[in-house]
Amino acid sequence: MPISVFVLICLIGTLHHYIGYKLILTKKALDKVEPKYLFGKYCTKRVLKNLWHFSTACWFGFAALIFMLSIGTTPTKDALIMIVTVIFSVSGWLSSTFRCAKTIYCLTFIFVAGFSAAHI
Repeated sequence: MPISVFVLICLIGTLHHYIGYKLILTKKALDKVEPKYLFGKYCTKRVLKNLWHFSTACWFGFAALIFMLSIGTTPTKDALIMIVTVIFSVSGWLSSTFRCAKTIYCLTFIFVAGFSAAHI
C-alpha cells in the first residue's frame, strides 16, 4: 500500500506542475492578478510563481519520504535531510536549466539544498 501512495503522490505532483503551467501561471491568468498591498503586480506574479514551484518540489519530496518509509527501514535524520537536499538540488538545477535562470525560484531551491546539506 505505501508504494501505491508514493505513486499517487508523484502523480499529484506531476499534475500540480502541469495544471499550474497550463491554467494558473499563464500570462493571461497572471494579468488578472490585482495586488491590494505592497510592491505591485510584478512582485506578486514572481512570488506566486516561486511558491508554485516550491510547492511542486514539496510534493515530490513528500513522495520520496513516503517511499523511504515504505521500504521498511527506519529513516535516520541524515537520510531525511539527504532527501530534502536531493529534491531541492534537482528542482533548482531543472528550473535554472529550463527557464534560462531568469527566475528567482532556482536560487531559492539551491539555497534550501545548500542549507540542508550543511546540516548533514
